[in-house]
Amino acid sequence: MTQPEIQDLLNQLETPEDAAALSWVEKQNQRTTDRFAKGERFQQMRGAILQSLDDKTNIPWGSHYREKVYNFWQDDEHPRGIWRRTSEASYLTATPEWETVLDIDRLNEDEGANWSYHGADLLHPDYSRALIFLSSGGDACEIREFDLVNKTFIRDGFFLPESKSSASWVDENTLLLALDAGDDTLTTSGYPRCAYRWVRGTSPQDAALIYAGEATDMAVSAWHDDTPGFERDLVHRSKDFYRGQTWLLTGQDTLTLIAVPEDASCGFFKDWLLVTLTSDWPIAETTWPAGALLAIDLADFQRGERNFIPLFTPNSRTTLQGYGSTRDYLLLNLSQDAVEKVDFIKIENGQRHCVKTLELPDFTNVSAGGIDDESNRYRLVSHGFLQPNSLSYGDLDNDTLGLVKQDPTSFDAAEFSVTQHFALSEDGTRIPYFQVSAKALTLSGDNPTLLYGYGGFEVSLTPHYLGSKGVTWLQKGGVYVVANIRGGGEYGPAWHQAALKQHRHRAWEDFTAVAADLVARKITSPARLAAQGGSNGGLLIGNMLTDYPTLFGALVCEVPLLDMLNYHNWLAGASWIAEYGDPEVAEEREWLLRYSPFDKVSADVDYPPTLFTTGTQDDRVSPAHARRMVARMQQQGHDNVWLYEETDAGHGSAPENSQTASHQAMIEEFLWQMLSEK
Repeated sequence: MTQPEIQDLLNQLETPEDAAALSWVEKQNQRTTDRFAKGERFQQMRGAILQSLDDKTNIPWGSHYREKVYNFWQDDEHPRGIWRRTSEASYLTATPEWETVLDIDRLNEDEGANWSYHGADLLHPDYSRALIFLSSGGDACEIREFDLVNKTFIRDGFFLPESKSSASWVDENTLLLALDAGDDTLTTSGYPRCAYRWVRGTSPQDAALIYAGEATDMAVSAWHDDTPGFERDLVHRSKDFYRGQTWLLTGQDTLTLIAVPEDASCGFFKDWLLVTLTSDWPIAETTWPAGALLAIDLADFQRGERNFIPLFTPNSRTTLQGYGSTRDYLLLNLSQDAVEKVDFIKIENGQRHCVKTLELPDFTNVSAGGIDDESNRYRLVSHGFLQPNSLSYGDLDNDTLGLVKQDPTSFDAAEFSVTQHFALSEDGTRIPYFQVSAKALTLSGDNPTLLYGYGGFEVSLTPHYLGSKGVTWLQKGGVYVVANIRGGGEYGPAWHQAALKQHRHRAWEDFTAVAADLVARKITSPARLAAQGGSNGGLLIGNMLTDYPTLFGALVCEVPLLDMLNYHNWLAGASWIAEYGDPEVAEEREWLLRYSPFDKVSADVDYPPTLFTTGTQDDRVSPAHARRMVARMQQQGHDNVWLYEETDAGHGSAPENSQTASHQAMIEEFLWQMLSEK
């Protein structure tokens, strides 16, 4: 192809639904599936993955609404899934008696549609109605009002066409609405700019305006807190991914600012305001540290008092991952060296009292959340790389805790072990990583090893059950490694901020330090080492490709960001400027160019085999990133570069288990072929 023809192709690939682009994608998909989605090993792995996904003994994760428990379920009989319910008493048995509320497969058949279920918002307190969120693949949803008594959509009820609008019940006849009606109703990030009060029987375009943000903001949202006795309406303006403002909505839609730092987040527990800090906050003679969780009576705070109660203060090993609540207790989900544990606390007489701490051995995560606002019951979830999910219910009133449900095991874990190691990054920082491998692993430097990473947006990678990967990877002799690199949230805000913007290279250096440590410990060698990451982790893998091609034998780059000079122009890309930088600012464009794989890839370098994956329906990270990268590399003469684009998928996995199984097995087959050929 001539240079103008190549540029024409790259331009076409920017538009997800462009006919010429889809034709090109179809040919790429065929090439990839012909190589990696056929053969006995692929079929065996696909079967193992699908069996795990469709297993009818998997935990039916439920949401409690008074005496009812709702669950969304997918298996071989329900590819798109059913939303169902049962009584709490029945749910606690081994074989609950389920009542189908909404069958998505039947809905698609009736409407000739391609819907996926994206959740429901039930109307408090009687839960007789719901807002149902339906997606055709991406983040955008159609919102419909649903009658939970008659199990039908309500004719002439609340309805919004597929968009990035959001809505929250205030009462049966009123919603708080963030409206996506296109054009000037959206921010440059593609999210709603304004919040409204929408009354039944009126058009959403005629809803009463509550607040209008700036076009350059990330988003505006509004919601109703229905905690009994502490009901409140709130409006939030996200100025960017990490800075915002929250207002209480009172009286005649009067907004009263909750004046916490813009980079802090606020939550509520009864009459308490909870403030989570991401930077130090000096108040009078006290400086509250980044990562702390503070509490104060909301009314006192609004009157100007600042007598906070510290509920959590981080240390060098422990950080707050989130919190939940029961009627009288807060449940703090913490991470210590990237393994989760729970503190149960109560605020009494202006003091924090820790009732108990739950943590498990063998790098097993444990997290907790309240079951409802009217009792002190809670549910506890535990899992590790080798331990499947367990669901237990507890009651803080009588200090009971018992196992309710357990996921099935996908493989025999007895022959494997989990260890934690620390590598030294280029600047001397200790980088933790988990290794899952056979107990009898031979330190030969020749073990096929898969290294996974993310390193962004303060997201923590903690132990998770490997499930079918135990069959498709571990039992075939593979070693699985998770790197807890900077940019993530494993050690709190400072760990994240250390790799922001111009410091992004630290995440790459951390990842390569782990790779080098695996080689130095004779776990593997570069030819037998693969790396994988998705979304922001796809940017990580893209930079491994361009900057460290000799460290890896294969790479898997999923739903990635790769063109860092144009990312802000596509879909939700502008919302990540606070993480990466702004290409429109000359200084920031310079550092973005240094970690823009699309701009660094060269015809003169030998790269490891790389599989790029994306989704046509992804309305968050544009499929243009993966498409254009593959097109450019192939035009440069790199043959061992592959693309698979799932036409039904958005930013997450495909909508059906069978598609997910095929996709995951194809990736595993790619890895085994590439690492076995070395």
